[in-house]
Amino acid sequence: MKSEQRLNILSEVGKLLMSENSDLQEVFAKTEEFNPWFTHLHCELMVQNFREQFLSFDKLNAWTSNYNINQKNPKTIGLVFAGNVPYVGMHDLLSVLVSGNRAMVKLSSRDTFFFPWLHKLLLQLNREFGQQIQFVERLEKFDAVIATGSNNSARYFNAYFGKYPNIIRRNRTSIAIINGNETEEELYALGKDVFYYYGLGCRNVSKIFIPELFDVELLFRVWEDFRYINDNTKYNNNFDYNRALLLLNQTPHLTNDFFMLRETEDLFSPISVLFSERYTNSDELSSKIQNIASDLQCVVSQNPGNTPFGQTQFPELTDYADNVDTMAFLTTL
Repeated sequence: MKSEQRLNILSEVGKLLMSENSDLQEVFAKTEEFNPWFTHLHCELMVQNFREQFLSFDKLNAWTSNYNINQKNPKTIGLVFAGNVPYVGMHDLLSVLVSGNRAMVKLSSRDTFFFPWLHKLLLQLNREFGQQIQFVERLEKFDAVIATGSNNSARYFNAYFGKYPNIIRRNRTSIAIINGNETEEELYALGKDVFYYYGLGCRNVSKIFIPELFDVELLFRVWEDFRYINDNTKYNNNFDYNRALLLLNQTPHLTNDFFMLRETEDLFSPISVLFSERYTNSDELSSKIQNIASDLQCVVSQNPGNTPFGQTQFPELTDYADNVDTMAFLTTL
């Protein structure tokens, strides 16, 4: 199958991922029923990004034009999907398909409905293309692996897949830099980076760096619209648990009734807690960030080259997880 034909089929998929698609709405409902972290709202949000950023012909074509795709020697790529946020393996699956390879997919047990539905849709559009995907319980007879998981699972992945060409991802998180000149609209947008998907993703901001004199009460005021996250029982349970820990340990923090702000040098915050750290000048800030760079997925700020406020959860095709170029890996096997 020619590259252009693959891109045309995927752009047709994008057109079918519409909110009025009753089959897709049923997938959202099943997903939320099975895993209450993956709410209907967040499933729709993720699919909206697929439709707008991943599955347009022009964007797919611009992306793949940067690589030399080998049409004659397809490889079988084992994919191990994470289950921290809805449908998080989509970029890896697209990368395998548009690079002309075959995908052998090990789904997360927490996310089992969307990708089989998508596979069925692909088979209907073009059976030959759809047959490039298979779902398995155990990866066997593959040529390379892309696996995503926690730091703990990454150790097992390295032991099991280390002898194969691989990309193995571990825990990462994102930070935001506030300089004190942000508008309320920018700070409101930062709330999306913090609260979308309940803070469970590597693109979620778990820590903010703030100037010495910044008044954090402003954040509590502009983020009122995100109070809805506390309607989720699982999130609310985490809020109660982590609030109790802070109180029992007499740890200083600020709180309302849906999130807590704690000043600390730590980076990875628990669910419902946002970490903060103050800085006095740009040199000090640069040193702090350099020390944690290997753990970062996104740096959010007004600065050129960083992710704009409110955009961490809307990645484009060129926004590679762990900053490892998946397409370069796949097209040079």
